[in-house]
Amino acid sequence: LGEERIRVPVNCLPLPRLIAAGYQIPDSRGKMWAPELARANFRVDAGRAVELNVVLVYHRSLDRHYLSVYDRLARFVNNFSSLYRFGDRPFACVEAGDLQSHWEAVEQYFMGGQIPDNVFVLDFTRPPRRSSTDPAYSVVKQMLGRAGYLSQFLNFNNCDHSSLRDDKMTRRSNTILQGVARQVLSKCGVRVWWVTVPRSLPMPCVFVGVDVFHAPRKYDPKEGKRTAKESCAAVVVQLIRNNDGDHPTVEVYSETERRETGKEVELGAIMKGAVKKAMVHFGVNPASCIVWRDGVGDTALKSVTDKEIPEIREALREGMDHQNGGGVNRDVSLAYVVCQKRIATKFLTAEQGGRGVLGMPAGALVEGLNTTEHESFYINATSPPYSTPKPVRFVIAQKDDGLSETPMSELAWALCHEYPNWTGPIKLPAPVQMAHKLAELAGSFNDCGDSINSEAFANRMHYL
Repeated sequence: LGEERIRVPVNCLPLPRLIAAGYQIPDSRGKMWAPELARANFRVDAGRAVELNVVLVYHRSLDRHYLSVYDRLARFVNNFSSLYRFGDRPFACVEAGDLQSHWEAVEQYFMGGQIPDNVFVLDFTRPPRRSSTDPAYSVVKQMLGRAGYLSQFLNFNNCDHSSLRDDKMTRRSNTILQGVARQVLSKCGVRVWWVTVPRSLPMPCVFVGVDVFHAPRKYDPKEGKRTAKESCAAVVVQLIRNNDGDHPTVEVYSETERRETGKEVELGAIMKGAVKKAMVHFGVNPASCIVWRDGVGDTALKSVTDKEIPEIREALREGMDHQNGGGVNRDVSLAYVVCQKRIATKFLTAEQGGRGVLGMPAGALVEGLNTTEHESFYINATSPPYSTPKPVRFVIAQKDDGLSETPMSELAWALCHEYPNWTGPIKLPAPVQMAHKLAELAGSFNDCGDSINSEAFANRMHYL
């Protein structure tokens, strides 16, 4: 391997149009638009909104402060005037302790009586030994995921929202609670903001994000060595019906599957099942389908695509058969794009004298460096100030003629701005990043997500 540098032409992709409840976010805020979201207002009348029945689980050390923190969070949630709102008071309050006494308190409550509809579990946690993570998190999440209840944790070790000593602490707390409010609404299915995609994309369009999570090795005292847990695959299917107008809620369906340790391939069966169920749930015959696949290297590319692309086509065909009662189906234009993060390629600016020492700006697009039989391109989606940005390589393994007018680079760049957990561009398109988030969450469960109630979480992004 040599270290010589080559010159390549670079195009800077324009910022996609970002809209938050009818308010267009200025281009000047394209790197971080969180402050602008305070202007978002869905204008849903309180009488037509769904009031969430909040079950507030709080650590016993917060017994004198949890209601005041809830009031502040409820104001941030309700300021959006969206389809979902918090009530003036929680539906129920559950005191919990550490570790086992935490999940036992949650289990006892949900086994003890009649549970209403539209439950949302809010967990104010304070992990022992001032830890930044709560060991009970995955256990509680697994219990609630089995029952199909949405939930949100708030860690009081990262920021003590119950003790605001000065203005700086108050500002930090407000910033966190505003982010939590957006996350609560996103989990309920609200699109706090959305982006415009290329108009040449045939609509309705189905996006499919696929990723596999591999848990880190941990020491097993029985084995006397570090052992690896089983891996977990996740598929997230998202529907976009048209290019026009507002889209205040999402249409999304997701599934997970337990995998052999370290196994990234042979996901055709879960992809087929998830796409077919999603189409039946959405009740739509799509015109196009874009698959964003993570975790495939060049050596495995041909074998993976040869197996998974036919499965996707079969899922689309069977889904439309279900919709049409076996009638004539239209062809669905399919694109299969592999997203490669772990690459050695980096791009630097070519300064005067030939010394490239600066990273490329966000949105930098490099084409023409094709090293395989497939068309590919690079997008530098982030531009950190103190490190060299690392691009993502997108390999277009399949692109039907019906998508010939749709620029995949523009579509990928637009979707890098739609991940609900981050108010700025990310490295990957939102569907595959959501699949990664779901796989990581399910992979932390003892059963690798087998118990997640996928049907109950349809049109809900519970994994954020």
